[in-house]
Amino acid sequence: MEHPKDLVHCIQRWAEEIPNRPALREYRNGQWCTVSWSNYWGNVCRLAKALIDLGLRPGDRVAIVGANRPEWVQFQFGVQAARGVIASIYPTSTLDQMAHIIRDSDAKFAVADGAPQLERYLRAEAAGLCPKLQLLATFDSLDHEDTRVSSFTALLSRGERLENQKLRARLESIEATDLCSLIYTSGTTGTAKGVQLDHGGQLFIAEGGAQAFPLFREPGQYKVISYLPLSHQAEQLFTNVFALYFGGEVTFCPDIAELPKLLPQVRPTVFLGVPRIWEKFEAALTKRFSEATGIRARLLHWARCTELSAFQSDVERGRRTMGPARWLARAVVIKRIRRAMGLDRIEVALTGAAPIAPSVQTFFASLGVCVYEAYGLSETSGGVSVTDPLQPRFGTVGKPFRGVSVRIAEDGEVLVRGRNVSEGYLRLDAENQALFTDDGWLRTGDLGTLQEDGNLRITGRKKELLITANGKNVAPTEIEQLLGAIAGVGHAVVVGDRKPYLSALIALDSEAIAMLNARLGLPSDLAYQDLVRQPELQRYLEREIETACNVHLARYQKIRKFYVLSEPLTVEKGDLTPTMKPRRHSIVQNHANEIEALYLQPSKMAYAS
Repeated sequence: MEHPKDLVHCIQRWAEEIPNRPALREYRNGQWCTVSWSNYWGNVCRLAKALIDLGLRPGDRVAIVGANRPEWVQFQFGVQAARGVIASIYPTSTLDQMAHIIRDSDAKFAVADGAPQLERYLRAEAAGLCPKLQLLATFDSLDHEDTRVSSFTALLSRGERLENQKLRARLESIEATDLCSLIYTSGTTGTAKGVQLDHGGQLFIAEGGAQAFPLFREPGQYKVISYLPLSHQAEQLFTNVFALYFGGEVTFCPDIAELPKLLPQVRPTVFLGVPRIWEKFEAALTKRFSEATGIRARLLHWARCTELSAFQSDVERGRRTMGPARWLARAVVIKRIRRAMGLDRIEVALTGAAPIAPSVQTFFASLGVCVYEAYGLSETSGGVSVTDPLQPRFGTVGKPFRGVSVRIAEDGEVLVRGRNVSEGYLRLDAENQALFTDDGWLRTGDLGTLQEDGNLRITGRKKELLITANGKNVAPTEIEQLLGAIAGVGHAVVVGDRKPYLSALIALDSEAIAMLNARLGLPSDLAYQDLVRQPELQRYLEREIETACNVHLARYQKIRKFYVLSEPLTVEKGDLTPTMKPRRHSIVQNHANEIEALYLQPSKMAYAS
């Protein structure tokens, strides 16, 4: 059957073909709550009718903020069924950031998951930061004195009582080119901009995904956990676009801290993890592996070596094989490890949103999990390229999706063209003019190279390019990957623009403090703030930077000094984006004095904390 031209009608398709199969799931109040495809479509229609009745017109914007829950996506497609446009807000946004999105999108209605986010809308209004909203909807039922507040269930009841005529007209008029979503770039600097996305551009990426991973064409094979912010286009792709295209099943995880517990219960077939998530998994597994002794340790080592060797042979041949030794290694050792993690059914493990160290991918390959790397921007509907499943090349972001063209500009910038590319930012003509080349290619802002085998390699960000006092251009991404691979390092930010050499700001991994204490022979209960002052940590990092980082770099790229931050980087403090990428400009600005001090001392490797 031909796929619908828009996301909304994808729900209708599966409601007709597989009405009783689960579409949305969440573990709530001690039990599993499931929404079938039939109920999903019915709720979307009821919400749409209620919103139309309350005055939502085609093209009207609706702001939404909240944790990942089934109500989030039902509201989203209720709005889009009425031909409205969703403007999503990160739950961690400040009041000013929330108000900016409401103003910039000209939102008339707003949706919040519960009382805390609802009160933030009301505070923004009261402070005069944004216009007054016509409707305030919530996932949960709340007793509130503001008559504009209406809950998910109340809106469903309202829609149930209304005729279908107006909704039918809206549904019939949806076009693939309709603006349906504004994704506000979290960015590492500057004010968030609303990327305009339509139905067709997002489904274009879903079609590319189907070409790369045809096994999901059978409805019900695609099972994913939704836990990254739905205000980010990467999560939109996996929770909504791919799930709607494949007729998949989405389990929601409102609290990322619950992810390790939820994975073994859900056992998804698809899992998207930003690099930091995979790094945390690796750290936890490495700790467990280090506790194995005797025959168990030797068996584990043999099994991982056997699996990795077989994987590398498969990559060279371009096909998957299962020899006796590999089968035995999986049956005796690897299957148990993957089952304990909840990754035993994984068919496609992906990473994106930031570069991942090839060493992390190699670690998981030794456990039979090939972590594919995908590349994309909000401005490209979330997708540009993905690892070739049969011949993955770690250190690259794979090959462009079918129908997507990539070329490298003279200055090394990656340029993209295809149906997936957005028209640009909402009401920002000057920025949109700068966003495209004269011949219509999107400027990604990323630096990269195209390999002879067609794989794309991202080497850094154009705006983050450092120029040393000696005139050397340095892309910090590769160096930061090497530093981040050092055991115990949570994040690393390379600095040295206009300076005689490069230095690094290092934040330790808060979950690796016990491991570092043990490795360094320090008291087991030593806290983060105390550990950073220990000379043992200084010597350890000096050695690791030399042997795990500098040895792989040209002389002008080497790290000469470092400063260990007194606390880890967090999303809440504004150090990281919601997808856990360091906000370089903010971090450098906040630690300007510490950075300057690194260049007032002799150039020998020094330590500060």
